[in-house]
Amino acid sequence: MDIEVLKTMQILTQTRSFSKTAEIQNIVQSTVSARIAELEKTLGQKLFIRDNQRVVLTQSGLMFLPYAQHILEDFENGKASLNSATLFDDRLVIGNVYSALPNLLFPVYREYLRCFPRISVKAVAGHSTDILQSLVDGIIDIAIVYQLPRIRRFTTFLCNEEDFVFVCPPGDPLANQAEMPVKDLARINLLFHNWGGNFSDWIAQLFPGTRWFHANIGNPSFIVSLVEEGAGSAILTRSTVQKSLTRNSVVEIPLSGSPLPPRWQTYVVVHPKRLSRQPVRDWLDMMSQYGLAAVPI
Repeated sequence: MDIEVLKTMQILTQTRSFSKTAEIQNIVQSTVSARIAELEKTLGQKLFIRDNQRVVLTQSGLMFLPYAQHILEDFENGKASLNSATLFDDRLVIGNVYSALPNLLFPVYREYLRCFPRISVKAVAGHSTDILQSLVDGIIDIAIVYQLPRIRRFTTFLCNEEDFVFVCPPGDPLANQAEMPVKDLARINLLFHNWGGNFSDWIAQLFPGTRWFHANIGNPSFIVSLVEEGAGSAILTRSTVQKSLTRNSVVEIPLSGSPLPPRWQTYVVVHPKRLSRQPVRDWLDMMSQYGLAAVPI
């Protein structure tokens, strides 16, 4: 199947416009139409609904799209392997939850790159669900996530467990408190990051479902910067704020009362067949050297 045809389908799905798709691919609009018609003829299914300038996937299109994306990913990986053959012996693709990448994993990446210069490493950041789906699709070799996978065919390790901490700016009046009762959190305008899982369940016990936060931000590292600049207080994992605590740019106030926040766990997930690859084994060994012990679950 023509790769360019699949690329056209992927871009058309995103733009929902034949003209914009043609512009992005630097082709005429009639070529876009011809490619989609060719693909629909090959598959024997209508992939797009086109009426009143509306372009959306049919049910058949929705079913086929993940396979098309998988083919394109494999093709790009193949090209990358060929182009890199003279510089590298192998490639390792790691999916990481956003906050673990700069906090838990930085020393592991630094040392792995130093020790294995002939391995090309690709780091992909995302949410746990997206990373696990990429693992299922075979796009990545290793998933580092906060969510315990439900698919039993994968090998899962508990690599880290930590607590949540309440932090505020050094100049904030809260910094003078010896402790922060959890019941008082409802009266504070928090800089909030929803970690999901058990953390979301804990928050739901403390705050009404309609409560707004001073800021609701998807990037925990950005929240740390805001706390350091005096913009507010936050509840974050210890690894996220450890550097700031060490340099005294934020203040930790111990939480007290009930219910206290849950312990937070980070998992490493690998397909059993990938465990036989030397770069994967070396990565897991490197994690263990930095205290991220691979405890099988």
